[in-house]
Amino acid sequence: MLPHLTTILFLLLLLCSCDSYFEPECPDTDEKTVLYCMPSPDTDTVLIQLSRSVPLSSSGTPPKGIPGADIDFRINGTLHPVQWNEKATPSLPAECYYVCSHVNEGDRIEIMASTDGIAPVSAFTVIPPPFPLNHISFGLKPGISPQLQIRINFTDDASSVDYYGVRVCRMNVSGADSTETVLKPGLTDEPLLNHKVGIDATFDLDYNYYQDLYIWSDEQVQGKEYTLRLNVDYIPDTPEESGQAASGEKHLYKVALYTLSSELYHYLKSVNDISNNELGQNGLAPIRSHYTNITNGFGVLGGCQYYDSGWLSPHL
Repeated sequence: MLPHLTTILFLLLLLCSCDSYFEPECPDTDEKTVLYCMPSPDTDTVLIQLSRSVPLSSSGTPPKGIPGADIDFRINGTLHPVQWNEKATPSLPAECYYVCSHVNEGDRIEIMASTDGIAPVSAFTVIPPPFPLNHISFGLKPGISPQLQIRINFTDDASSVDYYGVRVCRMNVSGADSTETVLKPGLTDEPLLNHKVGIDATFDLDYNYYQDLYIWSDEQVQGKEYTLRLNVDYIPDTPEESGQAASGEKHLYKVALYTLSSELYHYLKSVNDISNNELGQNGLAPIRSHYTNITNGFGVLGGCQYYDSGWLSPHL
């Protein structure tokens, strides 16, 4: 059985967007293994991508993929065989490792990897629970430029520390033609995601989220019911003209919701913080390193769960 296509495409996007790098603050200039793995119950295949870091004394980018590595992959202590994929397929990228096994909420995933000439690396994560969604609704915010407000109501679990993510897409449908777009919602009505504070608020600097995946922790809503509010441009549907089925246009929306392990959340947050550190990029503030939970290496092993709302009509 092939993995859930939407989930695997998102994970591939994350994996393929990750470069091998060397952390400047680390005194050790030896090559290190870079490991990325994001297991999810929404797939029956776990991807593992290995590459080598680039020491400061070297230049260029090493090729991704390290064939012949010795990888120990365990789910709740049980060893599972790891296979190598040489050429890209519809469900797997080229030069990666994979495990044909399903994972479930609460599973502990452990990886140890050894490659010639590089110190072995190891990491673990635990698969988080599903997103605690109650319902999704829509509202219209009137004004000179009306906005559609997407409202996501959920109840956080008071007994645990949880991390979440959301992406929003719009599909414009005209007759047999359709186009899909990932949206960048306005966050003026959403304090969990609006990080304009300090100098960012003073100069009205936007805080951008990697791959338009908006992430947050439950620190401010611990154990409470909460409604997340995301604003997008309102585009009203146009009716079909008499006898011309292709003349009308309608607009549908899809909400993808994620729960993230602590490791994956902190890795993505570090990517966001570095990308939004404009002062640091101009030499006016320190630049922090990417978060990693890979012992003796770089990258991240982090679990997630995914919920897809399907295409919804606002019905305003």
